[in-house]
Amino acid sequence: MSKKTSFSNRVNIGFALLVVFLLVFATNRIDKRHFETVQDTLTTVYEDRVVAQDYVYKMNNIIHQKQLLLKDSSTIDTQNNLNGEFATLIDLFSTTKLTPQESKTFEDLKKNFETLKTNESTANTKKLTANINAIKTDLNNLALIQLTESKYKVGIAQKSLDTNNLMSTLEMVFLILIGFTVQFALFYRVKKAMTTEVESN
Repeated sequence: MSKKTSFSNRVNIGFALLVVFLLVFATNRIDKRHFETVQDTLTTVYEDRVVAQDYVYKMNNIIHQKQLLLKDSSTIDTQNNLNGEFATLIDLFSTTKLTPQESKTFEDLKKNFETLKTNESTANTKKLTANINAIKTDLNNLALIQLTESKYKVGIAQKSLDTNNLMSTLEMVFLILIGFTVQFALFYRVKKAMTTEVESN
C-alpha cells in the first residue's frame, strides 16, 4: 500500500471523527437547552403555581372562618387577626409570577378585601355577605388559573422531552449511517488501492 493511500485514509478517518465530534457537540447543546426548559418549567410550576395554590387555599379558609363569625357575632379582635393573616397571604401571593388574567383577578380580590374591611365596621350583614361571596368568587377563579397554568407548563415540559427523545433517536441513526459510510469509504479505498497496486505490478 502506498504512502499516498495511507495518508488519504488518515485524512478520511480524521474527517469522519471531526464530523462525529461536531454532531455529538451540537446534539449535546440541543439536549442541554431542552433540559433547561424542563428544569425552568418544573421550578415555575412549583414556585408560581403550587405555592400560589397553597396561598389561595389558606385565604379560602380565612374567608370561610369570617363567614362563620358573621353568624356567631364574634369579637372585633378575631376579625382583625384574620384580616392580618389574609393581608399577609395577599403580600405573599403578589410575589409569585402572575399572568395578565391572574393579575386582573388578583386586583379584584384586593379591592373586595378592602371593601370587606371597611364594611366590617358597619356590621351590615347583607353587605358583608355580598363582600365575602365576591372574595370567594375571586379565590375560586385564582384556583382555576393555577390549575390551567400548571397544565400548560407541564405540556411545555412534555413537548420539550418528546423533542429531546426524537433528537436522540435521530442522532443515533445518523451516527450509525456515518459509521457505515466511513467503513464503506475506507474499505473501498483500501481495496481499490490494493487492486491498483496489483495491476501496476
